[in-house]
Amino acid sequence: MPRCLFGTNRTRRWIPWASIAIPGAGWLLFGLYPSLATIGYSFTRYSGLPGTPLNVCGTCNYTTAFTSLSGEVWGSIGVTLTYVVGVTVAQTAVGLGLALLLNRRSRAYTVYRALIFMPQIFSVAVVGAIFALILDPFTGPAEKILHGLFGVTSSFLGSNGLALPLVMAVNVWMFAGYTMLIYIAGLRNIPSSVYEAAALDGAGRLRMFWHITWPLLAPATTVTVFLTAMGSLGEYALVLVLTGGNFGTRTLGLYMFTSAFNAGTSQLGYGSMLAMLQFVLTVVIGGSLLFLLRRREIQL
Repeated sequence: MPRCLFGTNRTRRWIPWASIAIPGAGWLLFGLYPSLATIGYSFTRYSGLPGTPLNVCGTCNYTTAFTSLSGEVWGSIGVTLTYVVGVTVAQTAVGLGLALLLNRRSRAYTVYRALIFMPQIFSVAVVGAIFALILDPFTGPAEKILHGLFGVTSSFLGSNGLALPLVMAVNVWMFAGYTMLIYIAGLRNIPSSVYEAAALDGAGRLRMFWHITWPLLAPATTVTVFLTAMGSLGEYALVLVLTGGNFGTRTLGLYMFTSAFNAGTSQLGYGSMLAMLQFVLTVVIGGSLLFLLRRREIQL
């Protein structure tokens, strides 16, 4: 009889366990351990610098955050919530609109979809650097076009009123292609016979969309809204590259990052506390969103 390639039956029984052990060890080392360490550091005044003491202080960071620094904490939470709502609504609407326009089975539309999806393959640093140059209030092309066409000037990312909406717009531009693909997949799961029956009943395109397309896209909407909201809750890199958190754009994620890793003034303990606060906020918002979206699917 031919010999088994993987040895005896006893040897083969260990193969699944070995396959689980390797990624499991990686998760314990790079996932669970940092998470537990973050919880522990949040109860210390540890700066994160080598050789410095932990200085366990209990709930001192939490007390500081909601007393002397409550304005900064609540301000960053407010910016984060505004960012999440704005990006989620805009990205969902833009992605759905693009999906409706480009849901065609042809080579040309495939190229169009690829071009719209392409920004997502770029790193956040590259996208941020490009738009920082475009929106430069002195030498950027956006300023020249605005001044040439309308005779007005704008500080763009240096404006307290425009900086956050512009960061949101860049985020939507970067990830709208991903939302578009989710909706296209949802559109192609809708049977054409449903539209044919509605057309025979005299329904127009608007009624078909409102009474057929939109309800049947509920699962796709659940996926895209949940993923977009969760990604926006932890946003800090794009904000860091574009504005550095200035002009009313400092999200909770960026506040955590700068507190924990800012050169010369790093406070890893305080940053860990902000990370725990962000975790709680993410769980509450994510759980509520998922419950409401799944409930909407059932009702529809």
